[in-house]
Amino acid sequence: MLLGVGFRSGLQIVSTDPKKIRLPLPARVLLSLSLLLSAFLIALSLRHSIGWLILSGMTLSFLGDMFNASVIPLPAPRLGGMAAFGIAHPLYIAAFYCLLEPANVLTSPYFWLLLAAAWLLTVLGWYLFVRNSEISPLLNAGSLGYALLLGTAVVFAFMLGLKLGGWWWLVFPGTILFYISDMIIGITDFGGTALKRPHLWIWLTYIPAQMGIIYGYWLGSTM
Repeated sequence: MLLGVGFRSGLQIVSTDPKKIRLPLPARVLLSLSLLLSAFLIALSLRHSIGWLILSGMTLSFLGDMFNASVIPLPAPRLGGMAAFGIAHPLYIAAFYCLLEPANVLTSPYFWLLLAAAWLLTVLGWYLFVRNSEISPLLNAGSLGYALLLGTAVVFAFMLGLKLGGWWWLVFPGTILFYISDMIIGITDFGGTALKRPHLWIWLTYIPAQMGIIYGYWLGSTM
């Protein structure tokens, strides 16, 4: 219900300037809250430690959303958001690892080749589009570390679909969309590249990203 209300609220356009078009704040809060509630209900129904890891990741993501939207005021909202999501992604990765542990994925050369490729592409993309010599080295290093976490999550999610199959494949496009959503933030907020409707594209990729992770876990565990 909250998801539907959030999307309906999101039909409002709050600016005639394409560069400033974004979902209204109530829509963003409702959409994020609906994801948190879904993760909670799924964890409660399945009663498994992996579900609680997913819920913990979504809880940190919700806090990150509130930081980024300045609902929870911070001196540097983007830094607070990046810190919250920077903790959320290792929790998601830990959940994926627990699911893959019986398959001994860390002993697979295929996994390490994919991870090396993902990190190489991530570093290249960060260097070309996100790195900015005009911002502090700490911010540049933080954005690179965060981007590498995103790439790692994508590889684990791909292995999840490859090893377990079925509905588990939903998690992989979820992590891809997460990667795209946060790369848009990196390109615009850190790299300084001007894009049309960046805030709208961030949310149009972010919501399905979280849904892919949360519902992929739920459907994979129950179907």
